[in-house]
Amino acid sequence: MSRIFEVTDKVRAHDSGADIDLINRAYVFAANAHANQKRSSGEPYLTHPLAVANILASLRLDDKSIVTGLLHDTVEDTAVTLQDIESRFGSEVALLVDGVTKIGQIRFVSSEHQQAENFRKMILATAKDLRVLLVKLADRLHNMRTLGFLPERKRGYISRETMELYAPLAHRLGIHWLTQELEDLSFSHLEPEAFCELSGRMADHIDGLNSVRERLEAIMQEAVNRQGSNARVQGRMKHMYSLFQKMQRKQLDFDDIYDLVAFRVIVEDTASCYQTLGIIHSLYRPVPGRFKDYIALPKPNGYQSLHTSIIGPDNYRLEVQIRTEAMHRYAEDGVAAHWLYKDGNLDASDQRNFQWLKQLTELLQDSDHPSEFLENVRLDLFVKEVYVFSRDGDLFALPRGALPLDFAYAVHTDIGNHCIGVRINGQPADFQTRLRNGDQIEMLVNAEQTPGRQWLQWVRTPRARQSIRQWFRREEKSASLRVGAEIVQEVFGRKKPGKETLAALECKNRDDLMIKIGRGEIPLERLLGEAKRRSPRRLHLKGTEQGFINAAKCCLALPGDAVLGRFEHGQGMTVHHQECAVAAGEENSAWMSIDWKPEKGKLYSTSLKLKTMNRRGMLAAISGAVAQLNASIDDLQIHQLAGDLTTLEMLIEVRDRVHLAKVMRGLRRVDGVIKVKRNFQLRRHEGAAQRIKRTLNNMMHGESADQDSQQDKE
Repeated sequence: MSRIFEVTDKVRAHDSGADIDLINRAYVFAANAHANQKRSSGEPYLTHPLAVANILASLRLDDKSIVTGLLHDTVEDTAVTLQDIESRFGSEVALLVDGVTKIGQIRFVSSEHQQAENFRKMILATAKDLRVLLVKLADRLHNMRTLGFLPERKRGYISRETMELYAPLAHRLGIHWLTQELEDLSFSHLEPEAFCELSGRMADHIDGLNSVRERLEAIMQEAVNRQGSNARVQGRMKHMYSLFQKMQRKQLDFDDIYDLVAFRVIVEDTASCYQTLGIIHSLYRPVPGRFKDYIALPKPNGYQSLHTSIIGPDNYRLEVQIRTEAMHRYAEDGVAAHWLYKDGNLDASDQRNFQWLKQLTELLQDSDHPSEFLENVRLDLFVKEVYVFSRDGDLFALPRGALPLDFAYAVHTDIGNHCIGVRINGQPADFQTRLRNGDQIEMLVNAEQTPGRQWLQWVRTPRARQSIRQWFRREEKSASLRVGAEIVQEVFGRKKPGKETLAALECKNRDDLMIKIGRGEIPLERLLGEAKRRSPRRLHLKGTEQGFINAAKCCLALPGDAVLGRFEHGQGMTVHHQECAVAAGEENSAWMSIDWKPEKGKLYSTSLKLKTMNRRGMLAAISGAVAQLNASIDDLQIHQLAGDLTTLEMLIEVRDRVHLAKVMRGLRRVDGVIKVKRNFQLRRHEGAAQRIKRTLNNMMHGESADQDSQQDKE
């Protein structure tokens, strides 16, 4: 159990100007507030805030943070109010206590929507003052250390929340030891059998491992000293959860892991880091591809070190980290290692290191849907970095697996939105090329280029994904407004919808009505009812928002066809061919006739049904005719008929209805083709790529459609 004098002694050791009297007064205040409370362990409740304050003092935080640690539960768990805190300890402490209290009320094991809303609250509280999160992490650490007194179910969800949220946040703050302890404690409760087994294996080997560690530590220390380096060598055991992850990831047994011990070499200055690296590599053979320079290229959380792997004495494979004393303190304690507060703000260096928090806050403001926000948060917390350069030599840290568009949006949203190509290391590349450490990236832009839906498949970073989605939302809002205006004009004519109509449709004003209609949030039947119109097929839309229109999968209509459309919420306008059975079967629904025009450069899928003679090479002739007419086959199904006839159902891509007519005329001229017509009742097309490849191969080599059909059945 911690004592208040231990806390104040630690604070004096790193901050001679700290207000110790303020800390002592906070201790007395907390003792009185929690006087009659007990923890689940049976201990006085005061042991918890004291332990939290002790952890914060170990992190070398300022006196206001220590006071907050002592008071953090008073507002939530006692009769104390924020006004009481402010009057006795000042507004700064009151704001910190309020932030920690709000985070303490958040539960992340809940519905998706509630999780997102809770995380929003947490990030907003943290963004105001990062000390709020540090106090909460200290609070969570002590709770995890004493978690064994709680019921199993509660231990499970608290551990899961810690593993999925608080440990990654500690990592993002650069507090290495805190991350490891939170992970190990969570691991012990989430995977108790695996933890016990691994602990037992470690215990069986601990004497031998300590002996190896001490011997190798002495050998390496002597080696660097002999070369004139004033360095300090430390050996350490890898923590339990990282070992478990490695065993799971690489499917290894405990006995197959040879790097259970890692070493740190602490030197005087940055130049000595590189000199010591040379000494170690001259003594022991380095493992190719295992060197990382995090001094020249720091991690986004500010971490700096040289990492290398060597084949050490007795052929042990060892991981060695080389850093200065300042780098070492930062590697262990992260932002807390040099906490310099000026008017409640981080210094310039820390602001650069914690740019991720600003970006996370921006994601919070830009995300409309809970699932999007949670996806972005998880991606942003669980990242390993790749470092690339712009054409001008600026360095960018991106998640491992990042693609060129991720880089483009990291530089500037406008560069991402108008990107038409990329050069990597001076060579043209496509948008699906994975970026590697050291790549030099040049993005090619054109003001007329805009994002496409497929771009969401070509990005990995939350920022890029969110920027693309935001662009579509802006475009869809604008398009919805224009489409909605046209529909309102068509439905109401010169008579504008009045206040009663707006109220009945739950709209604030006319613009709100038009946007909701354009998005499909107000069913057309309901709109016609309010307008006292009962002739749905009389509505006509010019189709000025062509990018807003999607062909229904049941009939695959084309621009230029006679089509009927209706809004599907969140999907824009879905159109059916007038001969489609689905549209015919819902003739009482509110449909609109649409003038649908093709978009320049866009291809559309539609379906054809062909009746042909079952001749050798027939499919090769058909596919050749399609290719000559600048169309392509997306899918193909073959059905053997009685006698010597075959029916082919093809999905093809064409520019528009005129292009389709040329393709159909070309197919009718193929010898052996009896009939070609549009197909408005589509069957499911599954296994398309494999079936097309096999069928084309068979038919071009003279095998019958009957044989291919039999293969499909098998």
